[in-house]
Amino acid sequence: MITYKALSSLDPSADLTTQRGRVFKLRNETHHLFVGLYPGTTYFFTLKASTNKGFGPPVTTRITTKIAVMPEYESEAPLNETETTITILLKPAQSRGAPISSYQLVVKEERKSKTRRAASEAPECFSAPVSFRNASILDSPYYIAAELPPSSLTVVQPFTVGDNKSYGGFWNPPLSPAKSYSIYYQAMSRANG
Repeated sequence: MITYKALSSLDPSADLTTQRGRVFKLRNETHHLFVGLYPGTTYFFTLKASTNKGFGPPVTTRITTKIAVMPEYESEAPLNETETTITILLKPAQSRGAPISSYQLVVKEERKSKTRRAASEAPECFSAPVSFRNASILDSPYYIAAELPPSSLTVVQPFTVGDNKSYGGFWNPPLSPAKSYSIYYQAMSRANG
């Protein structure tokens, strides 16, 4: 017999009262797949084996499920463009079991085309935090222009890429009028290590 119960979740809106249960297995069954568990949630499992003489000592463990992937958002046109800046609209992300640690603005040089755009056709994830300086040294096509704490983005607001300021230790340099760029906005989660 396996019993389980949700103890805590990284998603404050998760209803943990429904996340409990009991599973009975036949003698020859050695595994069970739990479905419907919430992402970013810690569960307490107890396993009890039995014979015709009764139950043996229980084995207990705590297991935390992986956090969920952040939902994708529709791309939007820039609010404003100048020779060296692009102003875009930033929206707070919905965490859904993946706590937001920070937001990052990523600038990617599009080396093939000659037009600027504020979103990509295919979503990308930029997990390595490459600064503008390091991108130049490493010949990386992208760099982090800003890293913002979740507390600074509680409502929809504009952000100017290329304003020559620093955000979260990343410099947001002016964009080159001779280059084409894609601007990405990603929510980062650093839960569970």
